[in-house]
Amino acid sequence: MGNKFKHNWELTRELAVNDFKLKYNNSILGYFWSLLRPLALFGILYLVFSVFMRLGGGVENYQFYLLIGIILWMFFYEMTILSMQSIVSKANLVKKIYVPKIIILFATSLTSLMTFLLNLAVFFIFMVIFGLKFQFSLWLLPIYLLELYLFSFGLSLILSTLFVWFRDLAHIWEILLQILFYATPIIYPLSVVPLRFQKLAFLNPVAQIIQDIRQIFIGNQVVSPYFWLAPATTVVLLIFGLIIFSKKSKYFAEEV
Repeated sequence: MGNKFKHNWELTRELAVNDFKLKYNNSILGYFWSLLRPLALFGILYLVFSVFMRLGGGVENYQFYLLIGIILWMFFYEMTILSMQSIVSKANLVKKIYVPKIIILFATSLTSLMTFLLNLAVFFIFMVIFGLKFQFSLWLLPIYLLELYLFSFGLSLILSTLFVWFRDLAHIWEILLQILFYATPIIYPLSVVPLRFQKLAFLNPVAQIIQDIRQIFIGNQVVSPYFWLAPATTVVLLIFGLIIFSKKSKYFAEEV
C-alpha cells in the first residue's frame, strides 16, 4: 500500500512538473508570461476603473484590492479550464490501465497551483515595496486558499468528466466564466452594489472566498452573511465530483 502511494505521488509530481515546464517551453520569458498576464489585466482595469471611471476611489488600497482579486480569479480560471481538458489531452495516459485517472487531474491542478503560488509571492513583494501592512489575520490565508483549491478541484472533477462526452462544454464554460467574472466583485468594490443585491453576490462561493482573502490583506471588506455557504458548497461539490468521476472514469479510455 505504501509503495503504491509512493509510486502514484511520484507520478503525480512528475506530471505536474513536466506540465509546468512545457507551458514555458521554447519561451524567452518563461514563467514571466504567467505573471505578465494578470499584471497586464490589472494595469488595464486599474487605469479604466480607477483613473477614468474612478470606481475604486472609495476603496482603500484599491490597487491591492484589484490585484489580489485578479490573481485569485486567474487561478480559478486556469485550473478549471486546464483540468477540464486534462483527461482528453492526456489520452495516452488514460488508456494505460495502471494509471489512476484522478492522478492526471490532480497533476494538472498542481501545475496551476504552482503558477498561482509564484504570482502570490510577487503580490507579497509588492506589499513590502509599497508598504501595505501585514495583518495578524494573515494566518487564515492557507485555510482560505485550501478552500479555493478544493472548490476548484471539485468543480474540475465534474467538468473533466462531462468534457469527455461533451466537447462543446469548453465553449460553454468559457462564456460562463466571462459572465461569472463580471458577476463577482473583482473589478468593483461590493460596497457599490445595492444592499439588497449584496446577499445575492455572496451566493457565489468564489466571490465569498475572494472577499474573505481581501479582508485578510486589506480589511474593511463587506463580510458575507452566509459565511457557511462557501465551505459547505466546497464539501458538497468535492464529494459529488469524486463520486461522478470515479463512476465514469472506467469508461474514459473508450471515449478519448
